[in-house]
Amino acid sequence: MEKNENFSENLENQYSILIQANEKKEKKFYIIVMLIIILTLVSTIIACIFASKAYQASKSINITEKEGSTYYQTLNITYNNGSTLNLTGIGNGYELKNPLNISITNVGDTDITFNIKLTNIKTSLLSSNNMYYVLVKDNDSETKEVPLSEKVISSDVLIKSNQTINYTIKAIYSGQMAENDYSNYYKADIIIEQNTDKSDLLN
Repeated sequence: MEKNENFSENLENQYSILIQANEKKEKKFYIIVMLIIILTLVSTIIACIFASKAYQASKSINITEKEGSTYYQTLNITYNNGSTLNLTGIGNGYELKNPLNISITNVGDTDITFNIKLTNIKTSLLSSNNMYYVLVKDNDSETKEVPLSEKVISSDVLIKSNQTINYTIKAIYSGQMAENDYSNYYKADIIIEQNTDKSDLLN
């Protein structure tokens, strides 16, 4: 009888151990599953937060300080063929082979104005006579002599919210130089500057 009782106890103990081991295994499995679910949720939340911040940043207005005033920069500017008016080998019959194309978009919610400026000018020309730039706004064009010092070539251009304005800049020389003299050059940076300040935007 005593042997049977011992055997029964051992069997119960073994069975109890198996049940506990199985319970621990199931518990461990559930813990792992829950951890995976929690990590997935946390990762999703973090990704959504960063995506939201990135979206808001893309829509927000960049603020810069200029001459003591706060300017809200809402212009998106794309230069095709660069942002420098680079005229080299100027001679008889010169014409800029690859006109510059500039696309300006107002990505803000407020109508604003901007200027187009030629700056950082370097040239071998002693006079701008007969050296012309042609500024084409969409289908309207304006032809003027190139400046020899910094100058705004188009001022207070109104651009509405979500509007895009396209410019093309060409250049021609209509004068006469010494035959076979193509050593002259003209270089100027093209700057698009927004001239609407904080007080105007907030009104």
